[in-house]
Amino acid sequence: MIDYNKTQHLIESMVFERVVPGVNYTFIKDKQIFTSTTGFASIYPTVTQLSPFAEYDLASLTKVLATENVLLKLYDQGKLNFTEPLQEFIPEFKDSRIRLYHLLTHTSGIHGWIPHRDELNHDELLKAIINLPVTGEFEHKMRYADTNFILLGLVIKKIFNRPVQEVATTEVFNQMPLAHTTFSPKKEACVPTAIVSGHVLQGVPHDPKARQLRADCGSAGLFSTMQDLITFSQGYLGLKKDVLPYSQKTVSLLFDNKNPAGVKPRSWGWDLRFDPKNHYPIILHTGFTGTLMILDRIKRSGLILLTNRIHPTGHNTIFLAMREKIIRSFLKENSKA
Repeated sequence: MIDYNKTQHLIESMVFERVVPGVNYTFIKDKQIFTSTTGFASIYPTVTQLSPFAEYDLASLTKVLATENVLLKLYDQGKLNFTEPLQEFIPEFKDSRIRLYHLLTHTSGIHGWIPHRDELNHDELLKAIINLPVTGEFEHKMRYADTNFILLGLVIKKIFNRPVQEVATTEVFNQMPLAHTTFSPKKEACVPTAIVSGHVLQGVPHDPKARQLRADCGSAGLFSTMQDLITFSQGYLGLKKDVLPYSQKTVSLLFDNKNPAGVKPRSWGWDLRFDPKNHYPIILHTGFTGTLMILDRIKRSGLILLTNRIHPTGHNTIFLAMREKIIRSFLKENSKA
């Protein structure tokens, strides 16, 4: 029987203590699945009940579930090996040192301030991102940045001659047994997020770059349900070997540190934590809206956490501290499982 009681208590306490309006969460252990829903979908302008089938704005989980899965499929087919220069696909990018793996591991050193970013249109924002400088952090520091996956989205567009979100839909989601993973959800099925310009966002990405770049955004914009995320997780954990559109051999490569010694550990796309007892890598990724996936391929276990932590306001630093407690609690209980 799955026993993550302390972690479960921490998750549900976020609702009782009004850190978030509601949560959907799932624990996976081998063939066992425990899933639960508690709290509300919204508290403004009216209180609405949370459904187990609610669609969530996944925010940065888009990076690994959409953009990266297209790239992993190409890798699996022998069409990419991630050592290719970014310039091969985006000639306008000025620094020839950047390889695709630098973007995947957030070691590109690409960062900088884009003036009035949220006021730029689609073309202006892409041009600004392509012209961002490579700093002295190149290969020396892991700095997580949306920019890396927006550029990877443009790489995919160059290869397929279609926007990354269209490619992810046809090459990944439509090839999998998914029911509600989409970039164009039905508003009424979605959990509301933040209030922007007096209106509650619902079925619209919270991330302003996703709203600006639309189908060209490789870093955010995806919506999905708990059931579909369980399907993804079973693929990553090796519990269902044929649900992902590439081989389990390629999947296994994700559970490995791709960064050099002295740089914060990171896999392709995924963050890494380590089993407290045996110190092997466990992958995880978070999303700004309050989403989280942690997956342990050795123990074939995982946690999926979906919240609307930016409803009605994004100024919710308590959640970030609680999320870290939940991650550590899961790792501790999981090491005994």
